[in-house]
Amino acid sequence: IDDQGRKSLVITLKAPRERAVSSKTIAVEFFVRPDGRGSLRFSLEDDGLKDIFYKFCEDIIESTRNGKATDGFSPIIRRWETWITFFQRTSLPLSESEIIGLIGEIYFLQTMMVKKYGLDRALEAFIGVDKAHKDFEIGDTWYEVKTIHNGVRAIKISSIQQLESNTDGKLEVITLDQGTSNTTNNITLNSIIGDFKKNLSPEQALAFDEKLRKVNYLEDEKYDDFNYIFIKRDEYEVTETFPKIVAATLPIGITKASYEIDLSAIQEFKVAA
Repeated sequence: IDDQGRKSLVITLKAPRERAVSSKTIAVEFFVRPDGRGSLRFSLEDDGLKDIFYKFCEDIIESTRNGKATDGFSPIIRRWETWITFFQRTSLPLSESEIIGLIGEIYFLQTMMVKKYGLDRALEAFIGVDKAHKDFEIGDTWYEVKTIHNGVRAIKISSIQQLESNTDGKLEVITLDQGTSNTTNNITLNSIIGDFKKNLSPEQALAFDEKLRKVNYLEDEKYDDFNYIFIKRDEYEVTETFPKIVAATLPIGITKASYEIDLSAIQEFKVAA
């Protein structure tokens, strides 16, 4: 607790001061102690976010556990920068469309990418969380994952670049049905992420957590209200003849476009199970 009564995390090192930016809910301050050592303090402004703040503190501790004092404050500040946007959100839970989208991506990561490429390469390929155009890129191929409710017959492509590429790739369509907390084999966002993290090393878990924060996920019991059942995964070859909008065909003056693809119209591109 700091001198203003705020919950705080203080890191003290014999290292020079470095610039760190505060957020709306976390005050970041640097001060020098009487013994000449520097201290970096993170203080919580909004006590309603204390549970998230505790997770942030744990992450700072774990991510720097094997660090060197000679590294100074840089690793801590870099880690803090991955949390800033999360603490700036006023509404913490993801929307339902974001929830099922992330469930589909984690399901594909766990059941296909890891088995085919191994944990390290699969995690490195998971770039959709970095605002990249494709969800996964690896070697000379790529994968775009779309998650839909059972019964939906079209998928939304939110940008031209999602299916446009100089190389062939795959469109993965994950179908989920509505479930309840009492449904056998039900899936929630918290449960699928928790199950996946059981197989990760401490270093892999830290890297994975950082990716999840980029899409504003942090474990929250509110996500357990959204229950789903896995129905199927369909895979489609996205080749030159696959129906898609590409930049070269856009009329002059149009720079962005989103569209929907009727799943019944792309069955010839479906990969046999």
